[in-house]
Amino acid sequence: MKKIFLIATILFFQNYLLIAQSGHSKDCGMVTFERVLNFDSNPQSSSFSLFFNPNFSVFYENRKEPQEDAILKPSSDDEFDLSFDVKFNGSKYIVLTNIETDSIQSQVSLFCNGKQQTYIVEEKINTINWKIENEFKTVNDLKVQKAIGEFRGRKYIAWFSNEIPVKYGPWKLNGLPGLILNVADDKNEVMFYVKTIKIPLESESTAKNDFQFNCDIEKISLAEYVKLKEQQVEEVMKLFNSKLPRRAFIDITNSRSNDIEIEYE
Repeated sequence: MKKIFLIATILFFQNYLLIAQSGHSKDCGMVTFERVLNFDSNPQSSSFSLFFNPNFSVFYENRKEPQEDAILKPSSDDEFDLSFDVKFNGSKYIVLTNIETDSIQSQVSLFCNGKQQTYIVEEKINTINWKIENEFKTVNDLKVQKAIGEFRGRKYIAWFSNEIPVKYGPWKLNGLPGLILNVADDKNEVMFYVKTIKIPLESESTAKNDFQFNCDIEKISLAEYVKLKEQQVEEVMKLFNSKLPRRAFIDITNSRSNDIEIEYE
């Protein structure tokens, strides 16, 4: 019987169309970022947008539909290394940060009960103890200042601009006295680079100061989300088993999920 070694790298992609509107206000802006995830020396780039006003920010993914990629290569006469790069075609990743309610809501996709399911993960804003350095440079014609902080198992080096005095940044990184334009962890595994900045954000629509997720999506706590993520490995094994040839079995030597968040409070 052939032995199959499985290395599963699971990347989660979401799929939700966001429409955010604003009026002619200097307190509103739209910033686009390039996010680079560089796990296992295999950098993956994607585009995100950040809309913000005085009350909240919405960080959401701009992407094409992902493709599933599976590679099978022989390692000996009776063994094979089976490497899967699985990209789940779920809902778009959205992070809503609400300063007024001190809360973050994230729309995520998880593989549960044999299929992808979308959830809204609810959590409090986690205060990042930034250390602001006396170091400056220019990014997109703006003077930026360096800050260092730790968040969920990673140490981040951020560059923020006091010329845009809002406490937002890409993803869940926030709390500095100016907009975060560039930020990366000290291992260069997680990186966000600003591409375009539109401030004020002009629109012919009336000012809209709220954002609501689809009310049909189930809301879960951060603790529930972490538990469901841990259960995904077993779920994915069931999926792969259903696709294996007869008499083949899985011997897991390395199964993991490449995550931005390594530790949780």
